[in-house]
Amino acid sequence: LTLYLMSSFVWFIEVGGNNKLDTNEIIKSAARNGVYIGAAKWNFRTNTVEKAMLRELSQLSYVHCDIQGVKAKIKVVEKILPDKEITGPCHIVAARDGVVEDILVLNGQANVKVGQVAGKGDILISGIVFPPVPYAMEEGGQPTESKPYLVRARGIVKARTWYEGYGECPLKVESKILTGKHAASIYFKTPWKQITLHRSQPDYVLYKAEKQSGIFNSPLGQWGISKRILHEQKMVVRKYREEEAVELARERGIKNLRRQMPDNLQISDSRIEILSSPSDSIVRIKISVECIEDISQTQAINVGDISN
Repeated sequence: LTLYLMSSFVWFIEVGGNNKLDTNEIIKSAARNGVYIGAAKWNFRTNTVEKAMLRELSQLSYVHCDIQGVKAKIKVVEKILPDKEITGPCHIVAARDGVVEDILVLNGQANVKVGQVAGKGDILISGIVFPPVPYAMEEGGQPTESKPYLVRARGIVKARTWYEGYGECPLKVESKILTGKHAASIYFKTPWKQITLHRSQPDYVLYKAEKQSGIFNSPLGQWGISKRILHEQKMVVRKYREEEAVELARERGIKNLRRQMPDNLQISDSRIEILSSPSDSIVRIKISVECIEDISQTQAINVGDISN
């Protein structure tokens, strides 16, 4: 009877098919619509849950909820959204500061030259084209009036850019480690009271507490067994030689640097600078790299402001 009763509830939820949408968001949406750990199978219909989740999560184009024993398998398919590319008139502007190394104009009018410093947001290739003067000649040899016109600027602007990463490592590190010893207390929960099956009270000075529970909901209330485990810890001190601390700080600085840099970036020069003094308890390092990258990005032109 107990096995039959427990098999009538959902004990596990598995989510698959999502790449961008967070798994927790899918699980929360399923819970709001009736599918959650401890949910009774007679309280929801899978097709109703699927439709409700599609209405809630606009990023999804398909949801399939399959109940297999005590496990709920939720399979989703995310929508493929088109790129929000500018199709009208636009400028090519600088995405970050840099010194222009190379410029290729496919459409539009160059606004910078090689060797010029460009700041973030500066117009590199203008989408407002001014024809050369004289553009045409009237009868009698007088130049006609040439008016600027709008285009969708296209091109590549490569520039020298700089990135900096910071890393540090203390010469002495205190940390907690597990000794392998543990003690557990076991409780039986009923809708009316919680019964202690086994209680352990170790004399650990430092410990990490862990809770394990197999609690399920029933028409009468909550049933199940819970366990509280205490894992003993001890404090250890690790001392680094200066050479080791410098190497660890350098590795952390490189990780910090890579988080800022786009993938497959061409590095032309690098420099490592130790910021800390020998008497400091922490080794601090700054890593600077010089790169060649395409800094161009599109920016729409407000046609209504052209007269300005």
